[in-house]
Amino acid sequence: MKDEAWRSVEVVNNKQGEPHLLQQRVTVYTSGVSEESSGYTKPEVQHRLVPLQSLVEYDSG
Repeated sequence: MKDEAWRSVEVVNNKQGEPHLLQQRVTVYTSGVSEESSGYTKPEVQHRLVPLQSLVEYDSG
């Protein structure tokens, strides 16, 4: 069985200095026995930048 997910790679700042999370799409292959069974991931070419503020709350001051 296979599924898709995003793996966090690195935190980077955009041109305005705002932190973003660089993520890479991965294909997840599992044995199909259960959702928690061990499997492996295959990195894909697609990446995305996600604003860090949309994922976590933090106090900037």
